[in-house]
Formats: sequence, C-alpha cells, structure tokens
Amino acid sequence: MEDIGLPFLAGLLLIASLYIAFCAITIKYPTYAPWTLGYISVSLMYKFANPDRIDFLKNILTRKRFSAIRLAENIGCILPFIPIAIYERAWLLVALLVVLSIVATVISVRRVEIRNIPTPFRNSAFEFIIFFRRLWWLLIICYTIACISIYYDNINLPIVLLGIVILMGLGAYDIIEDEYIVWNNARSASGFIKNKICMGSVQLSLLIAPFLLLLLLFGTSMFLWAILCWISGVLLLILVILMKYAAYPRGVGITETIGCMVIVMMPLLLVAAYPYYYKKAVQNLEKYL
Repeated sequence: MEDIGLPFLAGLLLIASLYIAFCAITIKYPTYAPWTLGYISVSLMYKFANPDRIDFLKNILTRKRFSAIRLAENIGCILPFIPIAIYERAWLLVALLVVLSIVATVISVRRVEIRNIPTPFRNSAFEFIIFFRRLWWLLIICYTIACISIYYDNINLPIVLLGIVILMGLGAYDIIEDEYIVWNNARSASGFIKNKICMGSVQLSLLIAPFLLLLLLFGTSMFLWAILCWISGVLLLILVILMKYAAYPRGVGITETIGCMVIVMMPLLLVAAYPYYYKKAVQNLEKYL
C-alpha cells in the first residue's frame, strides 16, 4: 500500500470501503455480479501467480509448505466474494471459483514451462503471448464450460464467460515492457499506438471467437448480445492501451483506474477520453521513439 502512496491503515480503510460499496453494487445490480466477481477473483489469482514470484517461493520453501501457501493465497482471493455469490444464489459461480483456486494451485506446483506453449499470436504481440501462456488452462476451462452450457440449452452462460475472457484479456496490458523494447520500434509514437490498438483488437477477437461461433451456431437469440460484448471489449481495449502508454513507464495507477471505471459507467465520456489519452500517450512516447 505504501507503494501507491497510502499509509497502511488508510489503505485498509479504503479496501474496506471499496468492499462495502462493491457488495452494495452487486446486490443492486445482480445481473452483473457473475461478471465482476469472476473477473476480480481471477485477476487477484493472476497477480499472485507471477512466474518470478512463484520461482522465488519454490526456491525458499519446501514443496509441502509452498503448496499450502499457494492454496491459502488462492482461497484468500476468492473468499471475500463467496458470501456475495451465495447471497445472489450463484451456486455455479461458487463452485467455479473453488475449482479455479484448486486448479491454479496445482498448476503453480506443477507448472508447465510456459515458453514451450504455442500461441496463436505473433511474436510482436508480447502482451497476449505472455497472457496466453500464463492462463491457457483458464481459457480452456471457460471454453469447455461454454460448450457444456450450450449442450444443456443454457445460452446465457457463454455470454458471461465471454465477458470474463474479455476482462482477462484487458489484464494482459498490466505488463510493462522495458524502455529499450519501446525504443527499438521503428515507428513514430502515433504509429506505435495505432499498431498496438490494431494488434490488440485482432488478438482479443481471436480469444473470444469460439464464443461467437458457438452462439452463432447454437444460440442465435443471444448472438447480438455477443456482438455487443465484443464491440464493447474492443472499445475498452483501446482505452486501456491509451491509458497504459499515457502513464508509461510506470504502471496504470489509481487515477487511471478510477477514470476507467467512471468511463465504463458513463460510456459517452469515451468521446472525450480517447483524444485526451491518445494525445497524452503520443507526447509521452515521443521521448522514446
């Protein structure tokens, strides 16, 4: 908490306030509860599953203690959201979160060498390559659950899973590349940004293509909603990329995060947000390109 400029007690109060506000929002808008609960839980587990951190813990802990700590961390990531899911009677979400926490623990204990996992992305798209190699197992679970739900005539769940995968994909841009990687690009600042947006849009579309295909073939009544989710995801991806490079080389901070949340709640602000963050990102990158 000190890293973002907050005293420890102030940070705890802020977290408690955010949790209470989050509970109130999910109770008032239960339709969006599975999306938000699933995304926040997976994001927290993803943060704790950083490969460098995992390797460090493996080097200093015994296998048994390492397994216990990783399981405790993953359970801790989902535990605050279990009561909300139970209150909303989202039993499938409760079961899914528990299974994911166990699977994430097993994979971290017996981690596959991620550099050997093939991806559908080009070498220049390092964000989605790293994201895919870290969370390939979670993508497979989401695709499998979507297929099972279609088989049992539940065409709503693939929409929820599609939204979760989109939000997971946006999390790939938490990765901050070294300055020399940006400097090594033979593009202008504006060209660099435009290339990132084009590549990111294509890669995000590849991730959600299985859901779109499933709904096109077996859930046509929800296909329009899937298209709307896809368009919303691409628009949000553009905003995330612009915010990332407007703040570069530091990571996206609380100011940008709050701004993104406000824009999501009031989408019309995108009209002003795009040019503002684009100009700021170009000016920022001109120091490196």
